[in-house]
Amino acid sequence: MNTFAPLLISTCIALAPQALAHTTTSLESRQLVETSAEPAHRVHTIRVGISGYSPVSYITNNRAEPGSPAYAAEHEGITYFFTNDRQRQAFIKNPDRFIPAYGGNCAFGCSVDSIFIPDPTSFLVIEGKTHLFLKNDEVNAKQLWLDADKNEVREKANNYWSAKSSSSSKAYTGGRNVPSSGVGLEGYSPVSYFTKGKPELGDPRFAATHNGVTYHLTSQKQLDKFNSNPSRYEPQCGGWCAFGMTVEDKFPIDPTKFRVIDDKLYLYLNNDDINAHELWGKGSDKELVEKAQQHWEKVGN
Repeated sequence: MNTFAPLLISTCIALAPQALAHTTTSLESRQLVETSAEPAHRVHTIRVGISGYSPVSYITNNRAEPGSPAYAAEHEGITYFFTNDRQRQAFIKNPDRFIPAYGGNCAFGCSVDSIFIPDPTSFLVIEGKTHLFLKNDEVNAKQLWLDADKNEVREKANNYWSAKSSSSSKAYTGGRNVPSSGVGLEGYSPVSYFTKGKPELGDPRFAATHNGVTYHLTSQKQLDKFNSNPSRYEPQCGGWCAFGMTVEDKFPIDPTKFRVIDDKLYLYLNNDDINAHELWGKGSDKELVEKAQQHWEKVGN
């Protein structure tokens, strides 16, 4: 018997356009290749899984813990961060044990045939497998999952993910920090930072692509504004944490932590251990921007 509350499902489906994306973020690098006519760029991605959270911590510690780029390992084209080398070695020995279900997408979203961006701190370990869930002011997908018939909701999610996984994979996107879906800023509109002074989730109906990255805008008006001058609105440092660039490293970002400096958008890491937005505020904008841009010029091409 179907135990889903129709109203709850309708709410989630209605929110799907705002939440479309994938949880892996992309570190892109460009390789210059020679062609018979003129030099061109071949792009590839290194994707960072679970927004930098350690996949091992969910299983061994039953909690979400931000990993460190100092302890990293790659599996099937995705790079994962860990809290220490012991975690890293455990992952290398048996990665399938620690990889989240449904490609790291929101488990409940898959049960309603949608891809939602999960909150990496909202999770369940079910039969030894990490399940991640969307969580925001409107939807607590973990609770929706718990309220549903456990066999039915898992069957629906499994069927959807199986069908999706068998379809053709997405092409690599290019040299910036984006989810593997190619949607930058985790679906937030780059224009809103400038016009509204705050982050706003965009809508896939108003999508534009620039430098290999797709952005979602909130309206046709924003879309037209972006298309008229995309370089103005795209984030600096390839969408990586600007403070991370000043210490010559690539950190994932919290798209709600930002600064607009000299009409340029800078984003920052924010987790239980580091508030890079706050650290940046203790220094000189001019000096930090110069350091960040210098390092991005080295690693972004």
